[in-house]
Amino acid sequence: MASSFSNQIPAIIHLVQKLTPKSVLDIGKGFGKYGFLIHEYVGINNQQRIDPKLSMGEQSQIKIDAVEVDADLLLPHLHQFYRTVFVGDVFKLEEKFANYDLILMIDVIEHLDKEQAIELLKKFLLKKATILIATPLQFFQQDLYESEFEHHISHWKLDDFKKLGNVEYQYFDAGAVYLLSNKKTDIRGFGNSFIKKLRRIARSIKNEI
Repeated sequence: MASSFSNQIPAIIHLVQKLTPKSVLDIGKGFGKYGFLIHEYVGINNQQRIDPKLSMGEQSQIKIDAVEVDADLLLPHLHQFYRTVFVGDVFKLEEKFANYDLILMIDVIEHLDKEQAIELLKKFLLKKATILIATPLQFFQQDLYESEFEHHISHWKLDDFKKLGNVEYQYFDAGAVYLLSNKKTDIRGFGNSFIKKLRRIARSIKNEI
């Protein structure tokens, strides 16, 4: 998907900050905002002077690659953020991927065939990657940017991810963010347990007082 729900951006960046990955694969990178934001908030050492002669990616502590199927989204600014952009169908490209600490699938998994996507998730988990997924709560069809790649073809629920490994999740209005891994994760400020919901409510009330 070229763009995604804006209200989930803070949670996704918060998760990446807590996970501190050294390598990231951004599948369906869209306009490239997460490449930019991850370098800005996680990859670039804010105790050092910025070198204006280098791109963000060149002076970041995180290496980010991307996958893009839509040639219309191979925009000229992307080389500033991504080391490599793999162009084509993710299922046909998977053998080219190195091992990554973190896989991003932000509002993209609903554009993929479900059976194939499940097998891809399993392969990433076998390589000990953590997978950060955002997807709509309800299935809906969309037509954007006059692009055939913007159509939704699958619908994902919590149970789909529970079958694959440990999953933490949080809902954001019309969408959900899932953190999928081989091991239990407990990230402060993220999750759907009663106590975490209560803490978020308490922080919101405190901020309003």
